[in-house]
Amino acid sequence: MKRNSFYIVLVLLVLIGCKQKQSQLTNEPPIAKVYEDFLYPSDLKGMISTTLSTADSERVVKSFIDNWIRNKVLAHKAQLNLSDEEKDVQKSIDEYRNSLLIYKYQMKLVNERIDTTVTENQLKEYYEKNKNNFELKKNLVQITFVKITESSQALVQIRNLFRSSRISDKEKLAALCVKYANNSFLDDEVWLDFNEILKELPIKNYDQEQFLRNNKFLEIAEGNYIYLINIKAYRIKNSISLMEFERDNIRSILLNDRKLKLLKEMELTLMKEAELNKDIEKYSK
Repeated sequence: MKRNSFYIVLVLLVLIGCKQKQSQLTNEPPIAKVYEDFLYPSDLKGMISTTLSTADSERVVKSFIDNWIRNKVLAHKAQLNLSDEEKDVQKSIDEYRNSLLIYKYQMKLVNERIDTTVTENQLKEYYEKNKNNFELKKNLVQITFVKITESSQALVQIRNLFRSSRISDKEKLAALCVKYANNSFLDDEVWLDFNEILKELPIKNYDQEQFLRNNKFLEIAEGNYIYLINIKAYRIKNSISLMEFERDNIRSILLNDRKLKLLKEMELTLMKEAELNKDIEKYSK
């Protein structure tokens, strides 16, 4: 521990206290070594803000060092234990790149050409024709939650951000949850089966309808954990959802149908264009 503390203090001195220009010199004392790889203080340049306290800076540096060591160990073991064929990821990279390019191109065309106007009559027409699709078979919720240890240094900040509806605060909350939360779900636009959510949360209640009607923000302590829960909205089973609650949902369905139709039409157009220009050739085996 003393040796680790020395390295962390050394890094902080290099990153914050020193005003001299840094360079990765051969005589620069390493912070860590994994197999044949070394980590030097200059590798962490720019990580530490001068506004951070010494204690916070030490935590940031220690976390980076630990992650660097873990990744190097895992990568080394992967190199040793995977065959040359398994280590050849170029095909996967190419496929991912092509898929990403196609997706971006499709979204660009859709954003340029799709008609996003949905009238009230179109909404009503779809709702009336598909009303049975809105009959609920289970209790649904729009919910966010965070599970975090009660001793976590980020608990107070996460608790404060959790109740905020500002986009900037939601982004800060998401970043903190990635680092500190034991479990979390922050997408409050998704409808979820309440029974599935109950598997993740220490909620003991046999009358789900009454519970949903009477609760919104909850904080539950169990064991060494704190659970922050926000029930944004709910729908009770065996009922048909009112159109006023389904307006955004129906609009999304109609726009998605338009998007799929537009993408199909564009795909056919591009294929015909390539065939007419003789850019496509098929060879017999």
